[in-house]
Amino acid sequence: MNGSFDFDLKSLEIFVYTVDSGNMTLAAERLGTTQSAVSQNLANLEKSLQVKLLDRTVRPLEMTTAGRFFYDSATKMLTLAQKTNEDMHQSKFSHLDHVNIAMVDSLVTALGPSLIAALKGRATSWSVNTGLSHLHANALLSRHVDMILSDDALEEHAELKRYRILREPFVLVLPKGHQGQVEHLPKLLKTLGLIRYSANSLIGITVERYLKRMSVEPPVSLRLDNTFAILSSVAAGLGWTITTPLCLFQNGIRHLELDCYPLPGEPLYRNLTLVSRHNELWELPKVIADDSRIILQDNFLGYVEQHLSWLDHEIKIG
Repeated sequence: MNGSFDFDLKSLEIFVYTVDSGNMTLAAERLGTTQSAVSQNLANLEKSLQVKLLDRTVRPLEMTTAGRFFYDSATKMLTLAQKTNEDMHQSKFSHLDHVNIAMVDSLVTALGPSLIAALKGRATSWSVNTGLSHLHANALLSRHVDMILSDDALEEHAELKRYRILREPFVLVLPKGHQGQVEHLPKLLKTLGLIRYSANSLIGITVERYLKRMSVEPPVSLRLDNTFAILSSVAAGLGWTITTPLCLFQNGIRHLELDCYPLPGEPLYRNLTLVSRHNELWELPKVIADDSRIILQDNFLGYVEQHLSWLDHEIKIG
């Protein structure tokens, strides 16, 4: 927030007291000041706003149309200022007015209900956004969101607070019943093409770097910007992909015709972290991080044990 204002709380208070009493002298007595000081303050306020607020030709004083508009806004601001003042003196910092969170798509199914429950008890209003990780990072740094649950922990920013949520491995995903070798990616590419994540997504960048390390250079054919579209394309036999167990959980592997295998070569992991600014949100980031781990432990690990039991030892929560 930037810019300057043509009034302060004191001038709002003087204006409201004058209107309520209908008399500058009475307003001055209530405020513990002089009538001339009240008159000067009101004159300065009208000069700053470049509008006439009071009709001084009648007794008691009456508001102009602009004055009535300003009075309504001023009373609301003074009420909020009074409440804020009381809350500060009583150390009531734990309940926030609004909290804005951004998170990777794959966490929505697993964490959505728990996250909303935690927010309802800690904030008057809230919003949860999904989308690309680099946009979330920029939003946190520019103060457009309060915290992110992301695969970008922003490690280069020492001023931020981090809570580790999950480490999960990437896996190879093929159409169900695919016949052929899956332990050697170059050979797999000869029979079936790779369906990629968008190049501007962090998960897509991570996969591309892995392929480069493995000296695998698939031709660019199909790039999609969300996991559901990718997995649906794989299930339809259009190719194979590399993704994570949480992405499979988010999109319901049980309903898709897919087979999953360990990723050939070196292991590849995705780390999900809750990142927030230090101290601003009371204990809310820790509460959400703790709840997130519990929900993943209860729900996500059960899913892995049922569908991808060979991955149990590879997944770390917290």
